[in-house]
Amino acid sequence: MQSAIMLVPLVFALLLQSASPAPEPVSPPIAASVVAKAGTALRLMVWNEVSTRSAKAGDRFLMIVDAPVTIDGRVVIPRGTKAWGEVVSARSSGMVGRAGALETRLLHLDTAGGPVPIAPAPAAVTADKGRNGTLQMVMVTAALTPWGPFARGNNARLKAGHIVEAVLNADLPVASP
Repeated sequence: MQSAIMLVPLVFALLLQSASPAPEPVSPPIAASVVAKAGTALRLMVWNEVSTRSAKAGDRFLMIVDAPVTIDGRVVIPRGTKAWGEVVSARSSGMVGRAGALETRLLHLDTAGGPVPIAPAPAAVTADKGRNGTLQMVMVTAALTPWGPFARGNNARLKAGHIVEAVLNADLPVASP
C-alpha cells in the first residue's frame, strides 16, 4: 500500500510533464558584424619624447589612442589603446645652427585580435604650417654673431603629448559583445 501511495505523485508528475510542452531554448539574436574600415581616422598621442639627442634608426616609440573610435554608437577602439611608431632616421643637430632631423613612421595598433597596421592621415589633414623661412633665419643669425660658427642647432623631437593624426591601414573586425 505504501508503495502505491508513493507511485501516485510520480505518475502525476510524469503526466504533467508530458501534457505541457517543454519551452524551447531561446537563442541570442545574431549581431551584425562590426568592422572598422581601412581609412578610419585615429587620434594618437606620443607617450614619451623622441629626440635626435638619443634616438637612432630602429628605435620604437609608444603612442596611445587619445580619442575613442566609435561606430554606430559603439566604442570599437577605446581610448588608451597602444600604438607603435619607429624611428627611420635621426640626425643630431650640428654646428652653424644646423637643426637636427628626425624621420619616423607609424607601425601598428595593438588590438585583442593582434596588431593592425596604421598609416599617417592624408597630407591635407597634417599639413605643416609656419615652417617657411626657418632655415634662412638661423643662417642669418649665425652669420651676424661672432660665435655663429660655433652655435649648435636644435635637436628635432616629438614631444610627449604631441598629437598624431593617423588612419587604419587595414579593416579591423570587432568582436560582438
